[in-house]
Amino acid sequence: MVSEMSSRERIASLLRIEEADRIGFADSPWRETIDRWETEGLPKGIFIHQHFGLDIYGIGVDPSPKYDSITYEEGENWRLVRDSYGVKQRTWRDRSGVPLPVEAAVKNLEEFRSRIEPMLDPDSPIRISSGDYPFKEDISKIVSNFQKRFFVPANVLGPYEYARHICGGHKGVLKAMITDKPFADRMFRVLGNFLSRLAQGLLEAGVDGLFLFDDMGFVDGPFFRPETYERYLLPAHRAICLPFKKKGLPRILHTDGNVEALIPGIMKAGFTVLQPLEAKAGMDVVKLKEQYGDRLAFMGNIDARILSTNDPEKILAEVRRKVEAAAPGGGYVLGSDHSVPPSVSLETFKFFSSLPSKIGRYG
Repeated sequence: MVSEMSSRERIASLLRIEEADRIGFADSPWRETIDRWETEGLPKGIFIHQHFGLDIYGIGVDPSPKYDSITYEEGENWRLVRDSYGVKQRTWRDRSGVPLPVEAAVKNLEEFRSRIEPMLDPDSPIRISSGDYPFKEDISKIVSNFQKRFFVPANVLGPYEYARHICGGHKGVLKAMITDKPFADRMFRVLGNFLSRLAQGLLEAGVDGLFLFDDMGFVDGPFFRPETYERYLLPAHRAICLPFKKKGLPRILHTDGNVEALIPGIMKAGFTVLQPLEAKAGMDVVKLKEQYGDRLAFMGNIDARILSTNDPEKILAEVRRKVEAAAPGGGYVLGSDHSVPPSVSLETFKFFSSLPSKIGRYG
């Protein structure tokens, strides 16, 4: 049996597709979920990651163009704002939820070049990527401090998510990819280079890997064909992955939806880990481990609908089926197939968080 590892050692080993002392554990509850748990006995203000023994804690920076935010109007449970990306949107007040875009920041190449591109200077002293950024030492100390308790990746917004937001939603960015190729080409090239520099700034601070957030699918499949991914996003993803690849560090891609058709391109771009494997969209780590387990590690895939039953027997059966297939040889970190919803009780999540140690040990 492997001796007890730290979270940092455990996740590093698993994401190299090597066995550790046990499988890892990483997840993220919604704000409303924490609110529920506090009514069920969770101490207010508790550090969730440490309290539940999570193994991963990411460090990120603000990649926005940093426009001053403007509030246009406020309602009973919403507000109308123009955010730091220049996007006018209706957002919920004091609750989670996807904002509703009202007006895009950019609709064409000219607007992108005038409104966004000049604001994405990686050498500006306000950016961590700049040699003149005055707080580099602070970032390094923060990373080092959290590494005593966690595996600490660089949390980076992906180029598709960035483009989707500034274009006012999926419709705007997909329209550009189909009907305005010069705009889409330049936008993804600029965003890829900029986000790569920010990621490299975090890498220089000593992070343990890359965690890129770039949703590219819905329940029935990817938003676009594999050849479209390879034209626009693969070069941008490759640019962001490359500094971490050179250091031999893991590159995690977060994408919701069913993205099975994109996996060959995702690996070609340089990603080594796929998360969260949305079971609701048909992603199944049992199948994926058999197909790609020698080249790709996996995180998540525990169906949040089953967690929401709050039935320990059903949850144990779901976890056991997937752990028994995905854990051998390393390469699996337990977690839900999305953020943990407020339908999951505190008692259920306590039970869920105990399973890596109970049924996920090696040796």
